[in-house]
Formats: sequence, C-alpha cells, structure tokens
Amino acid sequence: MTDILIGVISTIGALAILFASIGILRMPDFYLRLSVTVKASTMGVGLFLTCAAIIFPDVSVTTKAIATVFFLVLTAPVGAHMIART
Repeated sequence: MTDILIGVISTIGALAILFASIGILRMPDFYLRLSVTVKASTMGVGLFLTCAAIIFPDVSVTTKAIATVFFLVLTAPVGAHMIART
C-alpha cells in the first residue's frame, strides 16, 4: 500500500515540477514566470520530501524532511518576492 502511495505522491510532485518548467516557457512576463516557478517547484519538492519521509520510517529522517518542507514553504515565496523587487 505504501508503494502505491509513494508512486502517486512522487508522480504528482514530478508533474508539479514539469508544470513549473513549462511555466517558464509559457508565461509572458518575468513576474508571472517567477510566481509560477516558485509555487510549482515548492509543491513538487515538498511532495518529494513527503515521499522520503514515508519511505524512511526513522524519526530523524521524518523530522528533517518535515522541517525542510516547513522552511521551504516559508522561505521560497519570500525569496521570490525579494528577487522580483530587485
């Protein structure tokens, strides 16, 4: 059952990163490109880290993965906003 769950979550994460790369090509403006890329890539990486937390049942790996997702969700939009302002 966990193999199916990991397969579904990692496929959704890979599709999110694919949509981020397509968004770079399709969006007409720099700010839209930046917005789409940050949102989709954050979701994709977060889903991959969730898969890592499910695969490795060790508490330290799960804690590190959850902490990384938390800090990524906090810092990626702020970093994109700072890049856009400069």
